[in-house]
Amino acid sequence: MSLFFQSHGGNNRRSAPPRKSALQARALIPADGDIAVDEAGDFGFILPPSGDPGDYLPDDVLAELDELGDLMVPAANAASPDVTPDSTMPAVMTYWGQFLDHELTARTDRETQISSIEHPAPTHTADQIEAQLKNARSPRFDLDSVYGGLPVGLQDSAEAAAAYADAARVISGMRHPKYPAKMRVGTCAPHGPIPDGLDPHRDLPRFGQVEHSVKQAYLDILARNLSPADVAKFEASLDSRALIGDMRNDENLNIAQFHLSFLRFHNRVVDFLEANDTGWLPDFHSAQALTKLHYQWLIVEGYLKTVCDPAVVQSVLAARAKHFFDFRAAHADRIGTKTLGDAMAMEFSVAAFRFGHSMVRDAYDYNGNFGRGGAADKAPFDQIFAHTGGGGFDGHGKLPRERIIDWSRFVTADPDSADGHPARAARRIDTLIAPPLGDLRNEGGEEEDEMLKKLFRQLARRNLRRGFSLRLPTGQALHAYLKSTGAVTTDPIPDVGAILDNKPNLTGFLQGTQSRLFERTPLWFYVLAEAEAAGGDHLGEVGSWIVASTFVAILLADPDSALSKDFDPTHSPLRLPDGSPIDSIEAWMKFALVLE
Repeated sequence: MSLFFQSHGGNNRRSAPPRKSALQARALIPADGDIAVDEAGDFGFILPPSGDPGDYLPDDVLAELDELGDLMVPAANAASPDVTPDSTMPAVMTYWGQFLDHELTARTDRETQISSIEHPAPTHTADQIEAQLKNARSPRFDLDSVYGGLPVGLQDSAEAAAAYADAARVISGMRHPKYPAKMRVGTCAPHGPIPDGLDPHRDLPRFGQVEHSVKQAYLDILARNLSPADVAKFEASLDSRALIGDMRNDENLNIAQFHLSFLRFHNRVVDFLEANDTGWLPDFHSAQALTKLHYQWLIVEGYLKTVCDPAVVQSVLAARAKHFFDFRAAHADRIGTKTLGDAMAMEFSVAAFRFGHSMVRDAYDYNGNFGRGGAADKAPFDQIFAHTGGGGFDGHGKLPRERIIDWSRFVTADPDSADGHPARAARRIDTLIAPPLGDLRNEGGEEEDEMLKKLFRQLARRNLRRGFSLRLPTGQALHAYLKSTGAVTTDPIPDVGAILDNKPNLTGFLQGTQSRLFERTPLWFYVLAEAEAAGGDHLGEVGSWIVASTFVAILLADPDSALSKDFDPTHSPLRLPDGSPIDSIEAWMKFALVLE
C-alpha cells in the first residue's frame, strides 16, 4: 500500500475494527488514503501472551502513567544542554529513523476500540489484539513510501477494480511527466536566498503540479473511507500537499527534505548511468534497484550501527536474526493463519522504535538563513511543521527556497554550542524529551474538547497510554523472556529508577508509585532508561536487540535485499565525482545533489 495521509496520533475513530473474516476481503482495497493495496500485515508480540498479570502493567496504572509522562517533558524555560543533553550522533539520525518507521508500520497510532489513548484501559486480550490489529505498511524496506506500493492482485469486484485504477493513476503522477525513468520533484518558491550553491528543485512534488485526473483519483481514494466533510477539508489544501507514497513524510520539514533526497538520488542514478558505460540500462528499474541497494546497505552500516550497540548488531547479524524469525514462527502458529506480509513486533512499533522521540531538539542549526551565519540564529522546532503541505508554507503554496536544509549541518555531529547556537547533533537517548513535544501544535486540531486536545498534543503521555491500551509487556518481563531464549545476555533491571542519570524527581516518583513502576516499567520508558544508563549515545541491549533484529530479519527475508545479496557500495557502478563509493549518509546526500 502507499499513500498514507493521517498524521501521528490522529483521532480517526471507527466504530469497531473489521472482523477477521472481513480482513481478506478488504486486504486488496486501498484504505484511508493508501494508493495501492492495503497489506493488512500482522502485528504480534515477541513475548507470547502469557496470561500472567505480573508481565503487564496493572489495570489501575493510568494516573501514574500520566504523571510519568509529564515528568518526562522538562519545562520550556528549563531547556538546556544540562536538561536534554546532546549525543555524539548527527542530527539526521532522528529523521532518518522516522523515515524508516514510516517504511515499516502504520496504524498503531489510530484511535480504535483496540487501541485508544482517550480510554486506554485495555478492552481486548493480547490474543485478540494479535488477531485484529493490522499493519497498513508492507513489512519490507521496499521504498513504497517513495515509489508507491505495487498492487499484488485484485478481487473480482467493481470496488477493487476502481481502487486499482485510482491507485495506478496517482502512482503515475509521481513519475516525471517528460522523463519516465525519473521521479517527479518540486521547485521551491522564490522566497529568500538559497542557502547553498545548488539548484532550487528541492521541494517534494505536490498535487498542484499534476493534472486534474490524478487529483480526482486521490480524492476518490479518500472518499471510500472518509466523510464528505473530511474529504472537502482535505481537498481545500490538496494543491500544496505532497504527492508521495506516505504523506506522513510531509508532516515536518526535516523528514520531507530527507524523503526528497531519495527522489533526487534516483534521478541522479539515471543521469549517471546515461553518462557512463556501466553495463546498466539508464532506465527506471535500474535506478530503482540501485537506489534500494544503497539505501538498504546504509540501514545496517550507517543507521543500525549508530543508534544501536554495535556489538548487539554484530551478534544479530552473526545469528542471522534467528530469534526474530523464531518470534514470527511462533506468532504464525498462535494465530493459525496470516494475511499479506510477515508479522511486525508490537514491542518494536509501539515502544522500542519510539526511542527517536528523545532525540528531537527544541531548535536546529538549519542552514545559513536559519542558523549560524544567518539573520535568524536557529530554526525552532515548531517551524519544521509550519513549512509543510499541512502547515501552509506561510502562504507560499510550496517550500520557500530559504528553508532548504543544509545537510552539512545534519549529517556530521558537532556538539559545539558555546556560541549559543544549537549543536549539530541529536539529543541523547534518555528519559527526557524536548519541551515542544509536550505541546505538539500540529496534533489534536480536530478535537473540540480542550482536555482531549491537550492529551493528543502531549507525546509522552500518548506513547505511554498507547502501550498500556495495546497490552505491551513490561520492560522487565520482556527482558527476562529474551534472556531465557538466549537473545540477550544481561539480567532484567530490578529498579529502573536507580539507573537514571541524576534525575531524583523521576527516580523518587518511580520508586514511590503504588503500581511499582520502578520494577514493572512501561516498555518504552524501560528502553529509554536502559539507553540512558549506557550513556545515551546508542540504545542499550534490549532496545538494540529489538531494533536490530527487526531490521536484519526484514532484510534477510527479502532475497533481493542488499543484505541477502551481500551488497557493498564498492560493488555498485555509482561513484561520486572523485571516484569514491557511496558509503555514508553524507555521500548519499552529495550524490543526490542535495549537499555540496
